[in-house]
Amino acid sequence: MFDMNNVMDTKNKDVQKTHKFFQDFFNAFAKETINFYEHWGMLPFTYKEKQLNSVVTPAIYKITNNVWLEQPFKARGKQRFLDIATVHGDSIYLIELKHSWNSKKEDITKNTDEEWEVAIEQIADLKRNTVKQFVNHKDFNIFRIALMVMPTYLTNDLNHGVLEESSQQYAEKIFNKYQEYRSEKYRANYVSTWKVEECIKYIHEYDRGKQIFPFISFIARIEQIFD
Repeated sequence: MFDMNNVMDTKNKDVQKTHKFFQDFFNAFAKETINFYEHWGMLPFTYKEKQLNSVVTPAIYKITNNVWLEQPFKARGKQRFLDIATVHGDSIYLIELKHSWNSKKEDITKNTDEEWEVAIEQIADLKRNTVKQFVNHKDFNIFRIALMVMPTYLTNDLNHGVLEESSQQYAEKIFNKYQEYRSEKYRANYVSTWKVEECIKYIHEYDRGKQIFPFISFIARIEQIFD
């Protein structure tokens, strides 16, 4: 139904184990996004990160039948709140969600890098005992995930050459960009890109002009937790 492709570290067992979940989740996200636009006349990632939960939450719920937002936990002696937790079969996914934009320029913005690095630092605090007071963690595979939703936008120039790129080409470009980090811990190991068909139908009009969002990319680092 959706033009969506992914690039992943195929040698990474953690990515292999979670691939089906993310495929289903991102397709559900796309459906919820179109549904949101039909009701409200705008896309749910036009402004800030908190808007994303308008579609992230129902998308995950349709797959797992449970979503826990802002789960409290202690890390390094401080109170923290985990963005998203969900149980799916014998797996638990602990997700730190970020949102940033990418303009039509080929380079990913510095703001994107900063948001991503914060998410990586946040998931480093997630351990198996983060959830032990709620479930018998020994019965589950537990994954910590930094996930950034990154819409690519065009402002006023609605005929840019980027529109000719496929979802696979765009996903590969994003994935390769995130392999440039010197430190391995910051490298994404899963990228999926949705090319929004007829994106011109979903124009965002504001005081300074118009925007369209031809690509929505999901950038993730997935790690199974053993400690």
